[in-house]
Amino acid sequence: MSPAPDLLTRPAERLVIAGFRNFMAACEFGDLACWEAVWQAYHDGLGPRGARRMVGELQYWARALRRESGRPLAYYPPCCRFLCHDECMALSMVAAAQAADEQTATLAARHLTAQVDPDILYALWQATLPFAEALEDAGLEMYPVSSEVVDSIVRLQQMGRCRAACRLLN
Repeated sequence: MSPAPDLLTRPAERLVIAGFRNFMAACEFGDLACWEAVWQAYHDGLGPRGARRMVGELQYWARALRRESGRPLAYYPPCCRFLCHDECMALSMVAAAQAADEQTATLAARHLTAQVDPDILYALWQATLPFAEALEDAGLEMYPVSSEVVDSIVRLQQMGRCRAACRLLN
């Protein structure tokens, strides 16, 4: 488990995580309240026009992650102030895409989805770019992430210093 209260005070990171958590829960449980929570978070942060574009890009990205993942993706409940490993990797993908850093985004995607196929990883990069660009166009700049940061998160998890990630209703 990673302490993230400071990171989640940043609007871009907060919206990415709110979208990721609620989208995954909506797909897993078929709960319309989760879809509504996604819309409300983006509407509150961006207004109706900005939310329409952003939610569309979020859905495209999150669907690609779910489709291409070689394992179930983990996430915490929407109200949690911490980030699990998968959420850190998802944030890293989007932050790296904002910086046009395909290598770091692909590294994070590999650790998030357990995929090694270069074609799948490239498809995930292509799905992440429009979401990252939409955030940037809305003036939502993410905290920069390097491949060293991604590697350090992976090492922490491997050393057992991060709690096993929980799913919404485990």
